[in-house]
Amino acid sequence: MINVSKLQIDRPRFQPNSLKAYIVAGLIIAGAAALQFLLKPWIESTPFITLFPAVIVVSFLCGSSAGILAALLSILAAWLFILPSGLSPLLLRNAPFFGIGALTVAAVIGVMRTATDNVRRLNETLRVSEGQFRGLLESAPDAMVIVDERHGITLINAQTESMFGYRRAELLGQSIEMLVSERDRKSYLERRAAFASDPRIAPVDRVIDLYGRRRDGTEFPIEISLGLLKTETGILVSNAIRDITARRQIEANLEKASKAKSDFLASVSHELRTPLNAIIGFSEMIRDAILGPLDVRYREYGSDINKSGRHLHNIINDILDISKIESGHFELRDEIVSIGEVVEACHRIVAAMADAGHVVLSVEVPSALPPIRSDRVRFQQILLNLMSNAVKFTNAGGRVTVSAAIQADGLIVTVADTGIGMKAEDIAIALEPFRQIDGPLSRRFEGTGLGLPLARALVELHGGRLEIKSAPAVGTVVRIRLPLERMTRAA
Repeated sequence: MINVSKLQIDRPRFQPNSLKAYIVAGLIIAGAAALQFLLKPWIESTPFITLFPAVIVVSFLCGSSAGILAALLSILAAWLFILPSGLSPLLLRNAPFFGIGALTVAAVIGVMRTATDNVRRLNETLRVSEGQFRGLLESAPDAMVIVDERHGITLINAQTESMFGYRRAELLGQSIEMLVSERDRKSYLERRAAFASDPRIAPVDRVIDLYGRRRDGTEFPIEISLGLLKTETGILVSNAIRDITARRQIEANLEKASKAKSDFLASVSHELRTPLNAIIGFSEMIRDAILGPLDVRYREYGSDINKSGRHLHNIINDILDISKIESGHFELRDEIVSIGEVVEACHRIVAAMADAGHVVLSVEVPSALPPIRSDRVRFQQILLNLMSNAVKFTNAGGRVTVSAAIQADGLIVTVADTGIGMKAEDIAIALEPFRQIDGPLSRRFEGTGLGLPLARALVELHGGRLEIKSAPAVGTVVRIRLPLERMTRAA
């Protein structure tokens, strides 16, 4: 087989069909013609013996255009200098055939040369591409396993050897199922077949969590990301395999920590409730002078103690609710609830707070709204949290509006205010338990940071969602969306 690369190295370093190539073609033909003329006494019967090979050499070295030029120059040189009048008529008649043959050979060799160069360049491109692909494969942090349509392993990287304990030679040609635990092989094959038949599936569906199997038989959790490679020989499936043992351990530790936190909060909250109830009860007795007349100042102190105790009691209840929801132990008690009645009850509770802050609190709830299936206590808790928050973060002269309406996808209850508002990036912070937005306006407002997170959690327990839109110095709009399934009859 001809070594194309070697031929390219041995050629003169000039571009085919360039001016330099044409000059070289002319010189070669001139030399061949001179040689033919000098050797005429000995090669009189073969007047084209040097010109024809010269055309071949030029075509091969300089390309098709230069080869055709060489053929034309050969014809001209033969006609002017080589073919004397004394030559036989046969040779003269054969001269045109030489010209046609020279032109044909020049064109054919030029085409062959171009094709050869193209093949060489293609092979070089393929070699470079293959090298780059193998380099990327070896540098990948995950174990990479390439399989063909028959599920046989065609290519792996060093990470695969390290992760599974096999040598490369032991895996090539084998089925990839040998790297998957027996209990997960069927599931893996089904997922891979589904992906191969329709590679347009969502990226998340291309990731498979299962257990891998090492050479020594030990199993460990892995994550396989599938990819499709189309080649001339068929379709290949790439398997990017990641050892997720550490991640699973972290998740387990986080779950334990979360449970421990919830258990601790529940335990502490229960322990606090008993003395707190006593504080609330005795403070009410002092406030109301149950046991006899008291000085006004003492009655005021009793009232302050009672308010603080109730505030702390509400905080403890919120903590308990959050803990139960996070642990999955929270249950709703559904009943038929009138939206208007719940909103009005919340309005009566929050009205005093709004009046004290000189905030206008208005309700716009149609009387014709159908009742819903909900936990009355928890739905009222949601609205109280949202309405008290809206009043709390609205400056004097501002407005808080509560409205409700039926839309195509269900019930919408809206609490809108003209308060201090939030930046878009701060909304996520406000929805996290025990976190508050840090800012010059929000620093003066006390709170535990449980109101919005608890409201969202309770809404989601109802199968709905909580939406928040806000802008600084403009206000906040909070929407509760409950699904149609919560409606007791069609609107």
